[in-house]
Amino acid sequence: MSRLLINAGNTNCTVARLRGEPLTGAIEVLQCLPTPEDADSTSALAGDLAGMRLPGEPVAAVSVIPSMSAALRRALPDVQIVDHTWPLPFATLIRNPETVGGDRWCNVAAAVGAGHTDALVVDAGTATTIDVLAGGVFAGGLIAPGMAFAARKLQEQAPQLWPVPFVACTLVPGRDTAEALLIGGFHVGVHGVTGTVAALLADRPQTVVILTGGLGGFLQQPAWRYDPHWTLRGLALLAARREASP
Repeated sequence: MSRLLINAGNTNCTVARLRGEPLTGAIEVLQCLPTPEDADSTSALAGDLAGMRLPGEPVAAVSVIPSMSAALRRALPDVQIVDHTWPLPFATLIRNPETVGGDRWCNVAAAVGAGHTDALVVDAGTATTIDVLAGGVFAGGLIAPGMAFAARKLQEQAPQLWPVPFVACTLVPGRDTAEALLIGGFHVGVHGVTGTVAALLADRPQTVVILTGGLGGFLQQPAWRYDPHWTLRGLALLAARREASP
């Protein structure tokens, strides 16, 4: 049996099909499109996503965009959109769970589903989130501007700077402003995140590190696990768990 999965993020909206079990099945990405900014485009995209559903196929979504959540409910009345009220496979120390993005619930759920009790899940996208699973409990996390986002905002706000891409590059001194922006944006971004993770690991030496998100591949270390579909897998796991709940 397949399941249609939708991840509506701040920058992109991804729709994929899972065949098999949530953590081991094959995920086929059907579309990855920019998240719309206006109501008409949001409704049109939701309708397009609904058209990708196979007959009788269950569909689950995670969305950090309220307007997209509403559009999905109009286009797909039976869509399941994850939130804090779902049956979660872990306890939590979060003070205001209703304020936590669904993607973070999914990321931690996937870590628990994979058999981990101690994990750091790093989701690197428009924002960088680091969520802490400690002793099987979602202890909280960190949220920071995404690596590419931070570099872009600097370039937008400083009148004598200009946009450069966020791409892997050698760590050497830049010989002009463009090189300095390129190298500084990439390496300060990457080493800022990996350094923060290393600091968290200092008190948690047995903790596993899981990377996901559109920029997660830039953060890879030999002992760290990278899975670009981690959030979708957690979404599928939570949807299956919810369906099985009495």
